[in-house]
Amino acid sequence: MFRNLRLRKRFVVILLIIFFVSLPVMIVSSYYILRKNVDREIFEKAEFFLFTMESIRKHVGKVTRPAVQKEIPDKFIVEAMSTSFNARGVAERVKAQFTEYTFKHISLNPRHLPNKADSFEEGIIKKFKADRGLKEWKGFVKKEGSDYFVVAKPVVSDGTCLQCHSSPENAPKEVIAKYGSTAAFGWKEDEVIASLIVYVPTKIAIENAKRALLMFTSFYGGIFLLVLIIIDRLIIASIIKPIEHFADVADEVSRGWFDKEFAVKTNDEIKTIADAFTRMKLSLAKAMDIMRKK
Repeated sequence: MFRNLRLRKRFVVILLIIFFVSLPVMIVSSYYILRKNVDREIFEKAEFFLFTMESIRKHVGKVTRPAVQKEIPDKFIVEAMSTSFNARGVAERVKAQFTEYTFKHISLNPRHLPNKADSFEEGIIKKFKADRGLKEWKGFVKKEGSDYFVVAKPVVSDGTCLQCHSSPENAPKEVIAKYGSTAAFGWKEDEVIASLIVYVPTKIAIENAKRALLMFTSFYGGIFLLVLIIIDRLIIASIIKPIEHFADVADEVSRGWFDKEFAVKTNDEIKTIADAFTRMKLSLAKAMDIMRKK
């Protein structure tokens, strides 16, 4: 195929072959890198979300609750003093704006039934119980036909938790009235009693990676086309046209037109070829003169 193409077309075809061979390699490698980066970004956002919920719980438990108790010592206001109630309320408001994030305060025996741990979440809590040095768990899980990023942190009880969770007899009457006397009791200090967990669908990462890949591929194609045009212009001006000129002059010289010149404006290899052609033309002209005189 190449033998029947002129130099310029041959050069363009070679560049196009390089482009179409490199494009799939670029797409696959770029998607892998972009997906890794997007995964890391989503994990970081989920960790930030989880840290925010954890901070809300700690703030309510260590600041808001003591302040309210100081002002109203004989009453427990769930909406102001419950750590899980406030964290859950904030999470629900966040989810209204960022629907892809799901926050749960999972427990084996929760007061809020939607926070009842399923089999996967039970396994997470057991991991935290078995390894007290484990401060965070993250990974992937498939639930209800969808894949999710998961980030979880353990919830460890302290002395303030026992006010509501040691036994029904010691719990505030407001808590009993709201949640009953059967769930989330029997806690002991400094034990893993629950876990904060955030779910983020992996399809978000896939969609983000695909959008970034489409932009990158378009950019790569545009840059390659621009480079192709620039190189094509440069090659034509500095190589292809001089070679075509040599071919035309050589053809005319072979037909006896010895007045044709190999004109070159550069001092490179092409100039060397032109000088060689010129010497060959002069030698040929002398040889023709000698033959005519004989």
